[in-house]
Amino acid sequence: MSPLPSDIQLDALREVANIGCGHAVSALAKLVGGRTVHLSVPRAMVAGAAEVAGLLGGGEAPVVAAKLGMQGQLQGMLLLVLPQEDSTALEALLLRRNDAPAEERESALSETANIVASACLSAIGTLTGWRLLPSVPVLVRGAAGPVLSDAVMEARGDDRVVVLETRFSAVGAPAVSGQVLLMLDRDSSKALLTRLGV
Repeated sequence: MSPLPSDIQLDALREVANIGCGHAVSALAKLVGGRTVHLSVPRAMVAGAAEVAGLLGGGEAPVVAAKLGMQGQLQGMLLLVLPQEDSTALEALLLRRNDAPAEERESALSETANIVASACLSAIGTLTGWRLLPSVPVLVRGAAGPVLSDAVMEARGDDRVVVLETRFSAVGAPAVSGQVLLMLDRDSSKALLTRLGV
C-alpha cells in the first residue's frame, strides 16, 4: 500500500483543490444567474466512508449527489453533493420555476454537475498539463452514509481515499449550499504529487 501523503503533500493537494474548485464555483455562479457564490478553504485528508459522511452532516443526512468518474491520468471520483432541500432550491433556480417535472429537474442537476466537474478538471488539467474529463454524471439520492460508502468503493475499491473537500454557498433567496468532493485513489494522488514536483 502506498504511504500516506505528508503534511506538505496535503498542502499541495489542497492548493490543487482550491484552483479546481474555484473554477467549478465560477461555473456554478454563471448557471444560477450570476449570483455570488462563496467557497470555503478546501480541506485535504485521507479518509474512509464514515469520515467522509461526517463531512456531509452524518450518515443519516438526506443528500443528493451527482457522481462523476474521471477519465485521463487521474483515477477517482468527483461528487457534487447537496442537502435534499438545497438540491430542490438549486433545481428551481436552474429551471426558473418550482413546478418542473421530475425528469427536467434531474436533467438540470446532471447538466450542472457535468459543467461544474468539467470546469474543475479542466483547471487541474491546465495546472498539470494533463487532459482530464468527467464521465457521464449519475444522480443518487439517499442518506449520506450509504451514498458515500458506495462512492468510496467505486473510487478505489479500498476503504480509504484521498479526499479534497470544499463547501460552497450561493448568496440570495433561496440560499443554496453544498460541497464538491474530489476523491482520488492512492496511486492517482501519488502521480499528481509527482507531477507537481512535491
